[in-house]
Amino acid sequence: MSPELTGVTLAVPGRRLDELTDFYVDLLGLQGAREPRGLRLSIGASELRFEAAPAPPDPFYHFALLVPGNRFEPAHEWLRARTNLLSRPGDGESVFDFDFWDAQACYAHDPAGNIVELIAHHGLAESAAHGPFAAGQLRGVSEVGLVTDDLVSALERLRGAGLELWSGEVAGPRDGFGFAGWKGRTLILCPTGHPWLPTLRPAESHALTVAIRTGEHANVVARVSEDSSVDVAGS
Repeated sequence: MSPELTGVTLAVPGRRLDELTDFYVDLLGLQGAREPRGLRLSIGASELRFEAAPAPPDPFYHFALLVPGNRFEPAHEWLRARTNLLSRPGDGESVFDFDFWDAQACYAHDPAGNIVELIAHHGLAESAAHGPFAAGQLRGVSEVGLVTDDLVSALERLRGAGLELWSGEVAGPRDGFGFAGWKGRTLILCPTGHPWLPTLRPAESHALTVAIRTGEHANVVARVSEDSSVDVAGS
């Protein structure tokens, strides 16, 4: 059984919940259900939940959805047909080639200002599907940014639960940018203020929860608190 990011909970401005429902469910075609103060989406092996934030400032996050490794081009066209894609600084290109990962990605904003990425790692989670892309082909949440002022402590806690860096590095509390977990199922260790691709908007730390299935009977829950600290618990 491969690792999965099974549950992700993010805070959003409550006034944006109707717009988020329109975007993810009506426009993109994801399976979703409105809740009294939130929105729950089913994406492949993952459940993504948006919960109304208690008060300003308005939170924003970076997260990525996993496209089958051989379906990036139709996924890119699918997203481009439904919303404005974010372009690479300097050249206007909306396709990002990450040769060092053998991956491709594209980005868009959702109505809450989150930076949403579609990423395909060639050779990973490939599909027998042909023709136009559809939301049901997404494999799940692939990446979630954990923004913190103490990368070292966060990495130590993740390592204690069995998650190691597979790319990037952490050299100090606010020095580094690391990818913990597994290719395609990743927690991004990001310092506050780091510029997120492709907008270069400085990363902000906001409360979130990520549940990870690491094995048949093993699970990890990582939480970012309001003070930007990262707590990790395994079971």
